[in-house]
Amino acid sequence: MKVLFTNEAPLIKYGLAAGFQQAGHEVKVIQGEYERLWGQAVPEQIRRLTEAINIFKPDFMFTEGHSGFDIYSICQVARKLGVPHLYWAIEDPICTQSLSRAYAPLVEYIFTTTAECIPQYEAMGKKAELLLFGCNPEFHYNTGPKREYTHDIVLVASNYSSRYAEAQWFILPLIEQGYDIKIWGIWWDDPARPINLLNYPDIYGGVLPYEELTSVYSSAKIILGMNCDDSSSTQTSMRPYEALACGGGIYLGHYTQAQQNYFADFIFQARNEEETIKQVETILHMDERERKEIAYRAQQEVYMKHSYRLRAEQIIQAFVRL
Repeated sequence: MKVLFTNEAPLIKYGLAAGFQQAGHEVKVIQGEYERLWGQAVPEQIRRLTEAINIFKPDFMFTEGHSGFDIYSICQVARKLGVPHLYWAIEDPICTQSLSRAYAPLVEYIFTTTAECIPQYEAMGKKAELLLFGCNPEFHYNTGPKREYTHDIVLVASNYSSRYAEAQWFILPLIEQGYDIKIWGIWWDDPARPINLLNYPDIYGGVLPYEELTSVYSSAKIILGMNCDDSSSTQTSMRPYEALACGGGIYLGHYTQAQQNYFADFIFQARNEEETIKQVETILHMDERERKEIAYRAQQEVYMKHSYRLRAEQIIQAFVRL
């Protein structure tokens, strides 16, 4: 099949689109200065998408999350040209009302990372199913350590307001107690945010290019995980899938039921500051062989059960059922 992706986010370019290719399908990712939809005036978005569809002639079009274009106009182009449009609501449940419900009436099928949102879509008369994040073994693998990323603890995550409470007890105590920790992501240097790293300039590494993510995860002893939601039985960030796939550092997250459901035997979790410090000390006092054994077993688990090739095959099966 031929699949057109409307956005060049790393999740697509290095993840799901690669999974479709590995499953034997032809893909086109709309990307680059002369194709990109987001940031363009609406007439130009319409022109660019129309051109991409007419040239590539996809069997269906796929959009994920908030792709930065005019939702109504882009969805109408797909309908006008007779291209089924599938949407992946990766922002659920935080943005279900503001974003996913805007797409829902305009697309043919909805995937969501949050099982609890499926009844809402079905109540709207839409077909919907669970689609989890995943990993791409051809991209997410152990690169071996790089000197510039060799730290005991690393975090690659944006400083979202929905994470302030967790950052307060899960992240800041590790910094204050002097652990060797490095943090990358946007908004950590924002003085307007009540939680920031302005007092710890050596801790903040700026925005990490996604292409360096695997090297960071392969070089650390502990990879911290943060989530925007802890109410869902299925929704997590992309981080545990990608971190475990690199087979380097041990994953430590603040507790969520979803992480427990999918990764219980392969990760560490903490519910408060005291548990966080205890888990960190436990991991740091392991010998290298033990850490490597845990990391390897976790890597094989996500490779076997959570590859983007499997996700692509799931999407194709849903499309065939339309």
